[in-house]
Amino acid sequence: MAYKIYMELTAKPSNLEDWKWDETDEPRGTQQNGHADWKTHVGGYAWTATISGSVFEYYSESDATTKLNELNTSSSTSYGGRRFKIIEA
Repeated sequence: MAYKIYMELTAKPSNLEDWKWDETDEPRGTQQNGHADWKTHVGGYAWTATISGSVFEYYSESDATTKLNELNTSSSTSYGGRRFKIIEA
């Protein structure tokens, strides 16, 4: 099994609330109008596996997590505050 690290193409704008950007399930509507349905809101709409000209792919989840942590640590300076995630391929 392979694990790839993906990066957001665009960082979350600072004036946007986290819940509007993050991947969450949230109730929409109110009990008063009868539309209290669960909707899935997916933030970080575009992700790429190419980061600084490289594709980070690992066969060990722990190796991928180590690289993910390294990228997250340098994200504010090197990657403009973008987030990263691991996808099992």
